[in-house]
Amino acid sequence: MSQNAKDDMPGPRDGTIDRAKAGQTARRRVLGDQLRAYYDSVTSEPVPSALSDLMTELARKSATTGNADRADTADAAKRDGNGQDSE
Repeated sequence: MSQNAKDDMPGPRDGTIDRAKAGQTARRRVLGDQLRAYYDSVTSEPVPSALSDLMTELARKSATTGNADRADTADAAKRDGNGQDSE
């Protein structure tokens, strides 16, 4: 098919695609602004003290026990909810 034949084929009117892209860009901008505002509001909230205390305790335990926790976790994964070996 020659270039002239392609030019003669019916298609969207000039500018239709540009308006559609502009609409998508505007919607993305609005959505991005809304998501950014929501994220900013969530990240500015204080961390609950219970969560902060838990994180501190876990960090302390991790630093003092090292690899022992990993072995305990692997053993716990082999047990069912009643503390019995699942094998």
